[in-house]
Amino acid sequence: MSKHAAPRSRHPGHLKVAATASLVVTFMALFVSGAAGWIGPSDDGGGRGTAADVGAVASSPDVGAGESSEAASPSAEPTQVVTDVPPQNVKDAKKLKRSLAWLRRGLADETTFRVGTFNVLGSSHTAKIGGNKRGYSSGPTRMGMAWSLINQADVDVIGFQEFEDPQYARFRSLAGSRWDVYPGPTLDRGSIRDSIAWRTDTWELVEANSIAIPYFHGDMIRRPVIKLKNKESGREVWFFNTHNPASTPNHGNNARWRGAAIGIEIRLANQLGADGTPVVFTGDYNDRAEVFCPIVGGTDLEAANGGSYSGGCNTPDHMDVDWIFGSGMQFSGFVSASHGIVGRVSDHPFVYTQAYIPEEPLEGQPTGDPSGSASPSDDSSPSSSSSD
Repeated sequence: MSKHAAPRSRHPGHLKVAATASLVVTFMALFVSGAAGWIGPSDDGGGRGTAADVGAVASSPDVGAGESSEAASPSAEPTQVVTDVPPQNVKDAKKLKRSLAWLRRGLADETTFRVGTFNVLGSSHTAKIGGNKRGYSSGPTRMGMAWSLINQADVDVIGFQEFEDPQYARFRSLAGSRWDVYPGPTLDRGSIRDSIAWRTDTWELVEANSIAIPYFHGDMIRRPVIKLKNKESGREVWFFNTHNPASTPNHGNNARWRGAAIGIEIRLANQLGADGTPVVFTGDYNDRAEVFCPIVGGTDLEAANGGSYSGGCNTPDHMDVDWIFGSGMQFSGFVSASHGIVGRVSDHPFVYTQAYIPEEPLEGQPTGDPSGSASPSDDSSPSSSSSD
């Protein structure tokens, strides 16, 4: 016999014994099941159905040829109940269950997110030729550092200032499709510097607008005003980001234009929040108490770093020129970081906080389009190429 041929079984008798034993065990199982009433129709005669009766097919297997199945009585055979189906992993089941619970209670879903503002020191300020900020790395290099800070802080919406073209390009290359940006390079020449960026897995853009705000010497530059929708909760939030003009040796005293900008921003905040939609303002306002008092006193906005306007203007204990304001939400965990890597990125702090929008009664909500009366003007005059 060839060495590759399959050898004959040495124990054919064992196979016969095993087969016989298997038949005996099967017979005994069927016998015991029948005796215990586990198989076959119930004979209790009580007329009460069981779970197995639900959905039973109303046709008998014994209906003969030529007989109508409609005339046959329902089968007494119970429908098999399957009990060994493994748990199903339903995508977003927890979120759906929670949202349905809120809807049953007549409430809109709560929302928690982190928002930041960061003047990243424009690339032109640190250029080898023409730059006025020595000792800093290039704009794209510093933007890489800023990207790390944003991710470490777990921020999902951020307002930039001095976010110039090289920094925008670097951010885009690092973020890919995970983040979106508005306006980027889509508006006038100066608007890219004050873009808002958001995580696309957390927020989706509902509406994008802009409003003209005075900058150096009163030049009007359009600033972004966008409505984002939180993908988990469905809540919509307005975001506005700005950079009010500083007073500098090169550009003179711009206090007048900062005051004009604040007046426009107060009207905008009241317009956007008129229907109860939460509002967030971020930016480099180049003022401290001079911006806090009129904004908090003239709108529903509150500062993320505290303070109040109750019986007069009570400023926060610590104030920078970089602010986060919000209405319809509660702030916690405010951070203004200016040391370490932040100091290598910019001459401004990296500011961020957590915002919580509580659940809200659905009754009494306006029935019209909430954004219909809240679209800011997009009028603008030629923009300035200066950045500070």
